[in-house]
Amino acid sequence: MFKSKISKDNLWTQYFLGLLLLSFYYLSYRYPLKFNSSDTSFSYSDTPPIFQAGKYAVFAGISYIFFALLINFKDKTMLTKGITKNKWVEIFLAIYIFTISISSFLVSKNDYVLQTGIFFSTLILFYLYPYQNLNYKKIVVCIRIFIYLSIITEAYQLFNYYVNDRLPALGYPNSISVRFGSIWDDPNAFAMIVSFLLAFIIKDNVSKVTKIILSCSMLTVLFYTLSLTGIGAFLLSFPLGYFILFLIDNKIIYLRKLLKIFLYAILIIIIYKFIVEPSTFFQEYMSSKQDSIAARKSGFSYFNEFGSMLGLNTNPLGKYSETSYINLLLNFGIFYLIAYIFICFTSIYRLAKIIKVYKEHVYIQIFYAAFFFMITFMLGMANSPLDTVFPLNLMLVICIILSYTKNLPNSITKKPKNILT
Repeated sequence: MFKSKISKDNLWTQYFLGLLLLSFYYLSYRYPLKFNSSDTSFSYSDTPPIFQAGKYAVFAGISYIFFALLINFKDKTMLTKGITKNKWVEIFLAIYIFTISISSFLVSKNDYVLQTGIFFSTLILFYLYPYQNLNYKKIVVCIRIFIYLSIITEAYQLFNYYVNDRLPALGYPNSISVRFGSIWDDPNAFAMIVSFLLAFIIKDNVSKVTKIILSCSMLTVLFYTLSLTGIGAFLLSFPLGYFILFLIDNKIIYLRKLLKIFLYAILIIIIYKFIVEPSTFFQEYMSSKQDSIAARKSGFSYFNEFGSMLGLNTNPLGKYSETSYINLLLNFGIFYLIAYIFICFTSIYRLAKIIKVYKEHVYIQIFYAAFFFMITFMLGMANSPLDTVFPLNLMLVICIILSYTKNLPNSITKKPKNILT
């Protein structure tokens, strides 16, 4: 096996950054190579199998190297140190989600069920070899760079469309349905990550002018996705998130934020009712979404399959519906669905507790981002199969790992001299 001369926390930092880079940039091949799906893209080709499988190969490769280095440490496992009953439950549920997903794939040969749980293997590594502290400064820089590149990429794609008529993956000529997904060229997925990026910007240690510019830019990116699920989940995530923080922290500041959101909501409703809804663009766009809306109801027709709901489905279809919760129930059963929801809810709770304790910490923006993303993800699952959407399913596991952070390094909030340092 490999010999490691660096600390376990440094190894975890490198692995964590590797997962972030994989989730942030793997899909960047789509726009320049015009790979997506010939069924949904006017001018794109089907993604070659090597690119489809490549993300799992990269994930498996860096995970294997990481594990090979980790096993050299003498303090190998949490299990030798004694753990609480709650931790035993979390370990069992993570192993359950991972193994059921893998075994369902081996039996059915349906890669759809593989995508739901494959990244939960990272949680198992964490339970065996937990870190104490990551290099949060490097993580902050990594996320900042992605924010700038996302905005620049979106601007380039818009310029290329309006000047050269270059369509994105989900763009159709002579149609109002031209949707942009920034660096991922996936509007539905990128709309879901905007809450992560915007929450990070709001709490980041940069000037107010920079925050305003970046926030407006990110909201513009969200608008151009034209993703009803993404925009809806985004709009609900912040009031719900601040309400959860108020329940846990009991600070008046969160009620003030909720009041501001309420006032903004009234303004948005007025604009929607008198400007957006009557517009020709909106009417035509909603008309084009009728088939998609109908598809979200189709999964309920399978609710008579009680064996599937109990986890006895030996030949899962994968995608029964556009709703993740229905797919999880019918593919893996009610116990799997409960396990999945339990891990997500407890992770959101832990992130809220971290925010309560370290709300003024120099690196708290990372945890705000993870907190609001997980809420957005759970909301979005009600109307989209996000559990199988890469890189969102990997980002979910990354945020779950962050929720286990026990202590942040002693530091006070300071504005950096350079935005990337």
